[in-house]
Amino acid sequence: MTALRLLGYPRLTHRCNVFIPPDPREAPCSVHRPALPTLPRCSVLPATAPAEPQARSAGIREVARQSGVSIATVSRVFNNEASVSPETRQRVLECAAALGYEPSPLGRNLVTGRSYLMGLIMPNISFPLYGLMLNGAEDFLAGHGMRVLLASSHDDLQTELGAAGHLLRYAVDGGIVINSLAGEALPRQRQAPWVHIAPEQAGLPWRVELDNEAGGRLAAEELLRGGGRELSFVAGYGRESADRERGFAGALRARGLEYRRVAGDYSVESGEAAAHTLLAGPLDGVFAAGDLMAAGVLRALRAAGRRVPDDVAVIGFDDTPLAALLYPPLSSIRQPAYEMGAAAAALAVHLLSGATGEPVALQPQLIRRDSTAPP
Repeated sequence: MTALRLLGYPRLTHRCNVFIPPDPREAPCSVHRPALPTLPRCSVLPATAPAEPQARSAGIREVARQSGVSIATVSRVFNNEASVSPETRQRVLECAAALGYEPSPLGRNLVTGRSYLMGLIMPNISFPLYGLMLNGAEDFLAGHGMRVLLASSHDDLQTELGAAGHLLRYAVDGGIVINSLAGEALPRQRQAPWVHIAPEQAGLPWRVELDNEAGGRLAAEELLRGGGRELSFVAGYGRESADRERGFAGALRARGLEYRRVAGDYSVESGEAAAHTLLAGPLDGVFAAGDLMAAGVLRALRAAGRRVPDDVAVIGFDDTPLAALLYPPLSSIRQPAYEMGAAAAALAVHLLSGATGEPVALQPQLIRRDSTAPP
């Protein structure tokens, strides 16, 4: 089943205690009993002694009075409407903070017809770049009074479709999907837009993409700069890997060079197996379509007694946190994951206003470390 949680809320671990009110048909008891508090059907009780009750926070009327504005203006401030001047917005927010005022999410939802939730579906939660994309989206949305509702597709089409439907049942205002398998087949509801973080694909007008072909060219140029001529590519799968290879191959063929290709699956093990295959022939440079495969290449080269980068230069793609921890530290093509997540969230919020959106393209960056020739 799809793992789905609302970010920022702790897991509930206390046992549930149910209060059952007395049957009103029973005869009244002659012994005076204090009135019992009205509890919800399922009330989570703390394991320790309850804290002292806190004073009730101020309401919107008090915030308006202290700020010298109308209640409607306070409402517009907390709904992030552009019609409020920066000075007034700042004054209202400062008064609200001083008074401890926070708008009721339920009340706001009923008035605006919005949940202020943004769904986000990622292929899995273990890949570091997806976490960075999530962070970028969360940070942007927090500035617009919104939160993220997260689901994982586990790289499975049916799970992704189910996750999308589940998010829509939570009445999300919109959604962000990373490397969707369903594409335009994702279920839709109302006007909630789906913004894709994905390579360029037909039928996905609202997307944030990385110029993977440019990244492949950067990798080729880095290996050529170090004098590489017997170069190889360790492929992943999908459109991203194909685009990276296209850029790599084009840069080599412009120099009159060919390359060898071995397929992998983005895992360390597949990179190691690919390197063993490549070591059977001449080899002085390897471009792996992902950092994990590049880590496997480094392991195989070390086991074979090849020096990196003196004998064989190696470059990966993504610039995951792992890259700087490898030995030698891995040169990689950086994918601006945090910025991509923030851009996707910005596009989704833009679409919620009724505006039209255009695809957003971000550029990769070479991060040179010790696995390629020094400058």
